[in-house]
Amino acid sequence: MKTDLRAELKNNVLVGLGLLVAAVAYRMYLVPNQVVAGGFTGVGQLLNHLLGISVGTVNIAMNVPLFLISMKSMGIRFGVRSLIAMVLLSLLIDHIPLPAATDDMLLAAVYGGAISGIGFGLVLRGSATTGGTDMLASLLHRLIPVLRVSYGIFFFDGLVIIASAFAFEPQAAMYGLISTFLCNVMVDLVLEGPNSAHSYFIISDRSDAIAERILKDMDRGVTALEAMGMYSHNHKQVLLCVVSRFETMRLRRIIFEADPHAFVIANKAHEVLGEGFKPV
Repeated sequence: MKTDLRAELKNNVLVGLGLLVAAVAYRMYLVPNQVVAGGFTGVGQLLNHLLGISVGTVNIAMNVPLFLISMKSMGIRFGVRSLIAMVLLSLLIDHIPLPAATDDMLLAAVYGGAISGIGFGLVLRGSATTGGTDMLASLLHRLIPVLRVSYGIFFFDGLVIIASAFAFEPQAAMYGLISTFLCNVMVDLVLEGPNSAHSYFIISDRSDAIAERILKDMDRGVTALEAMGMYSHNHKQVLLCVVSRFETMRLRRIIFEADPHAFVIANKAHEVLGEGFKPV
């Protein structure tokens, strides 16, 4: 029980810190300099400029339907924490009293992208997400399996960035690309390295229960390898599963909820080819 409370407290601290860092990036760099780095927040920036609607309001309005649709597949704890994180981020972006740190668009793109990436990485490490185009792309992938998640994210973010060239000026889209790139780089670094995927070897007496949850809740493949413990000479299954960087904390949560005594080996996958990842 104490371990669960400690883990929950750690997750909440990471999420809270991440939200604050990301909000600072938007308030001090991205929003005041009209640097749009994609996502629903980027849509909010565009509508704020064109219609005067606050960025946070747009972010909430676009995210809430996706959360309601995806809540069951996300899991109640993860889904509720993520929904709260999304709402808090939106409120912080709209109301945190911080002045613009610079009026130089290049500096705004570089620092805004890097700092927001650190913030979103911390949120992901805290077993939460702020929704946006990642969730939309994942939902569409479940409805249309041929549409890859990575392509969906690229498509939606690309549309938002291209739209910024018309709403603001052509240079805005160029700076938006810089910011988006740096944001993703920093998310990777915060999540333990620049790799896009991680492979997990899971040794557990409850491998069937873990595999069932991975297949059902994450829609990821998992392979069972026959093994034998050389000390006990007991035969057991070792699970092999490869997930994207956004799914690492969720996979760990599933494993240790099913078996707190599981033994897990995580490896950084430098390249993953096949279904759900990079095509051959």
